[in-house]
Amino acid sequence: MMLLERYLTKEIAKPFFVICSLLVLMFVSFNWVRFLGRAVDAQLPTNMIFTLIMFKVIIALEVLLPVAMLLSIVLALGRLSMESEVTALSACGVSPLKIVKVVFGLALVLAGIVSALSLFIRPWAYQQSYDLEAKADTGFRISDLEAGRFYEREKNGGSLVLFMQKIDQTAGIMKHVFVQTEKNGNIRILSAKEARERFDHGIGKIVPVLIDGYEYKLSRQAGIDRITEFQELTLYPDDPKPPYYTRKAASNSRLIASSSPKEIAEFQWRLSTGPSTLLLALLGIPLSRATPRQGKYAKIFVAIVAFAVYYNLGAMAKTWVEQGLVNPTFPGIWWVNGLLLVALGIAYWPKSLFRHMRLGKVSVSL
Repeated sequence: MMLLERYLTKEIAKPFFVICSLLVLMFVSFNWVRFLGRAVDAQLPTNMIFTLIMFKVIIALEVLLPVAMLLSIVLALGRLSMESEVTALSACGVSPLKIVKVVFGLALVLAGIVSALSLFIRPWAYQQSYDLEAKADTGFRISDLEAGRFYEREKNGGSLVLFMQKIDQTAGIMKHVFVQTEKNGNIRILSAKEARERFDHGIGKIVPVLIDGYEYKLSRQAGIDRITEFQELTLYPDDPKPPYYTRKAASNSRLIASSSPKEIAEFQWRLSTGPSTLLLALLGIPLSRATPRQGKYAKIFVAIVAFAVYYNLGAMAKTWVEQGLVNPTFPGIWWVNGLLLVALGIAYWPKSLFRHMRLGKVSVSL
């Protein structure tokens, strides 16, 4: 039996690693395009892109790993079913329950990994990504800019527009610089012959310094308020804004102590990812049943749809708890796993009962 377990484990593990790698690659490609677009607009330093993507991948693993396991089980067992290997195993006296035990063991290990990711590593990754994006939002760097184009950014409830006619990135100098900021109807316009970067020892950061220019302060209600000529003006960055969605980065102890429906929903989501990984893996067994005419890929689409339905139901349940539409204590978001348990019961129990009536024993039919 140990040989059979190793064989089944190998058959499931091979597509699992391939599918997981493909999903991660697709996720990285999508985020690379998104972050690269922000870098082109100077909203994100290029040296932060890779780090941010890695944090996003860590966050997404709690979803990517379960779907990879589900699809790998459907693929592996679908091939065994299509090539009549399941029939051969049954003829040799191997109970289908043995296959269920192997799948359960693999899924249990993965469920533990997903639980650790969701409870501990994912909140840390969220906090790191929030901190990085807050740092990226403090200002522009000359090395990330191009001459002759406008750069716009939302900034602490206002807006910022930057334009320079010429730029020397080697020397770190911008020529004929225009800066406009607006907040609460108050407009500040800066026009300078040149600007350069300088390290400020007081704050420990590189800051832009405008040289030989004018500052215009206007109000949409009162018109021009003041015009000031300057020889040198340092633009200090705003303090990094705090994360806007802190509960995703909150510690488990804080969530447990909270009575807020939003934080309760977040903690229940973290707790549910491990059990859902196990249940989805078990769902892969009945979904893998295929005939030689169907082919081993016949049930992949069904498995993808099943996962999409389950995931969206989970997201909807979480939203309902956050909005107070569902009691956060019970059923909370747990009713989604309850529905999956019912689906598993329907998939397993009638066939087991039918075989019990015919053969006088209970087994799980593949």
